[in-house]
Amino acid sequence: MPTSENSASAPDETRIIASTVIAGGAGKTQATINLAVEAAGRGHSVAVFDFDPQRTASHILGYQDPPDGQPTIFDVLQGTHTLEEAVVPARYRIGDGEEDTAFRHIPNLDLILGTTEMADAEVNLGLDPAGVLWLQNVLDEQLPAGRWDILFFDCGPTLGILLLSIAMVGPEIIGCVADEFKYIIGLQDLEETLDKGVRKFRRFGFKTEVQHILATNIPLDAEGKVRRSGGAVADDAMKAIRSNPEWLPKLLPIVRRKQRFKDTIVTQRPLRFLDPRNEALEDIAAIADALRIKRLNSTRKR
Repeated sequence: MPTSENSASAPDETRIIASTVIAGGAGKTQATINLAVEAAGRGHSVAVFDFDPQRTASHILGYQDPPDGQPTIFDVLQGTHTLEEAVVPARYRIGDGEEDTAFRHIPNLDLILGTTEMADAEVNLGLDPAGVLWLQNVLDEQLPAGRWDILFFDCGPTLGILLLSIAMVGPEIIGCVADEFKYIIGLQDLEETLDKGVRKFRRFGFKTEVQHILATNIPLDAEGKVRRSGGAVADDAMKAIRSNPEWLPKLLPIVRRKQRFKDTIVTQRPLRFLDPRNEALEDIAAIADALRIKRLNSTRKR
């Protein structure tokens, strides 16, 4: 039976989407988490990998610090624990305290816990001659078949070997920018780093490039145009992207500037559970549509 444009069967292969930025404060993690929640709400089985040493993704999804004895992505990197052991159910806060009763699980969404120890990932991978192949080996050997439809990677602000290891698995790279021109420079640096990766590791199958550009925290008017009165620098940054013939086709729908969008960190509640009528959710849904994350015919909740 044919499906409509907004409805589809479960995907046959796991899709990987990696969000990265060279300078912090771009709203990368908030956008990644809320996009993951949107995909889960559309019936996909989703996992968020928190590679960022700031571990903001883990915090928003209910874990300020890893529970005692709970393995993290860094333990997977060191080889002391398996990927499955680092998985926890994503959740959002509904009460005070750190007990399980203070949180509610998010259907269809898992988290691979982050940790500040990921700041040492560059050193650990750099000491391993096959460090650039670390994540590829983990996914090849440990990724449960059919467990997840989409993996979202929240990457830290680095251009080192960890980024190359992430890029080696061939994800769709989203380069994130915000309302300052430094992010445009960072996007250029990101592209140059991936180009170097292609030249250096082509024989290992490295071919990843920036496929999407996501702009967040941009002041928009009622018609969806950049409001220059809300920030001339933001307007100039968007003009720089739109005037670049290679970048313009990669530009995803813009996430407008909304304070509640940033409040997801403080409250440990993704925007859908913090402010379900917020206009920024329309932007997140538009991004999901642009990425062809369709609504599944039957919503799976676990």
